[in-house]
Order: sequence, then C-alpha cells, then structure tokens
Amino acid sequence: MALQIFNPQAESGVYQLPDSAPILSPEHVQRRLTNSKQLSGIELRIRSVFVKNNRTMKFWPFPGLANLYLVFFIVSDTPNQSLWPVRVITFPGVDDQDSLPTNETIFYYADENGINMPGQLHLVATVVKSKKGMRNAGAILEQLQQDVHYDNLLQKVTAMTRNATTTGAIIESIKDLSHLVGQYLGKVEDRPLATIMKSFTALAGDWDDAGTRTISISTANVDFAFDLIVKKQDLLIA
Repeated sequence: MALQIFNPQAESGVYQLPDSAPILSPEHVQRRLTNSKQLSGIELRIRSVFVKNNRTMKFWPFPGLANLYLVFFIVSDTPNQSLWPVRVITFPGVDDQDSLPTNETIFYYADENGINMPGQLHLVATVVKSKKGMRNAGAILEQLQQDVHYDNLLQKVTAMTRNATTTGAIIESIKDLSHLVGQYLGKVEDRPLATIMKSFTALAGDWDDAGTRTISISTANVDFAFDLIVKKQDLLIA
C-alpha cells in the first residue's frame, strides 16, 4: 500500500490542516499586496521536532526504538533558493520523548528589489516510521531527481500554486507526490506518526511584520515548531 500522509482513518490529532482563509475587503487585499512589495527576504526554518510517542512497543530485550524519516514538501509560487522542494532527513534509534536533532532552513528566498517575492508558501511535514533499516537520504533525493514522474508532479503542483489554486487541490497534488516519495523510502508504515500542513500567504498577512515568528503545531505523537523570518527593505522617509 502507498504511503498515506493524509490518512482520514488516522487517530485524532495525527495531522493538522490549515484553517479556512479569512474574507478580506478589496482595500485590505490591496494594502497587503502593497505591503508584500516591501519585502526583501523570507526564510522558513525548522526549530524543533519532538517525538512524544514513536508507536513502538518496549519489551525485553528490545528497547522500543524507531527509525524515522522526516520528510518535507515545500511548495511556493516562487522558487526555493535554498533547497529542493522535497527534503528527506533520517533519524535512526529514536525513543519516546526524543527531540530530533535538526535546525535547518527549509525555504529561503531573497530579493532586495521586492519584485518577485512569494505570494504563497505551503509546507507539509510528515514523520514516517521505517519497518526495515533506513535508506541513505542523499540517495533517495538523487533518485527522485532522475524520476520523470517526480518532475512532472513538481511542475504540476508549482503551476497550481502560481495560479492561486485552492489549498485543497494543492493538498491532493502533494498526496500524489508523497506516494511517489514513499516508494523510494523503502519499507515504511503506511500511516505516518504525524503529518501537518501549514500555509502562508501575503493576503493572509503572513509577510506583514518583519522579524521572527515561531509557529508551533502539536499532534498526538509529534510536536513541530518552525521559525518564519521576514525581512523588509529599509523605507525612506521623506
């Protein structure tokens, strides 16, 4: 069975989807679009991933450790200058109440002119348990890059984002992408420990305030925290 990162039969709290977008007046939309043009950079960093329950039984002489894949899907209407749109990180021997040692940039875009800044950014993060050993993350990504179907799916979901397609449709495309990635992970559980999705958009005001904002998302088995860093041009005062 294919990897199901959004599993409707999963236990409560395993995944979290974004809330409905607010209804904005035309004046509010124009103000936020103008505000977004003052941007000079956006960075999204993973601050922490805390595994509360690895869903592995402990019984002597087995300590109940799990081999985990942390997989990110990052989709935007502008290119990610830092990383590939799919990222895989491996963590062998993870116990309950363990923090995964990672603090990395997963999206980065800079433009001092503020011309082509992202209008929207969608992040999906999932923690998947391996059933048998672990594959090298670099080898997985290299094989994905050579897969024509992978390239076609990426082009499809990127085009949908640029055309301001609804979040629901983008999720469906990311599902297709995750099925393909799951094939390269090898033998993994069909249902992940946790999956979350977070959307950021200019219209929702996510680029309004310069500085660092921490986004924490908790699920039944895993807690996630991300830092969204927004930089703006120095405005000249007449």
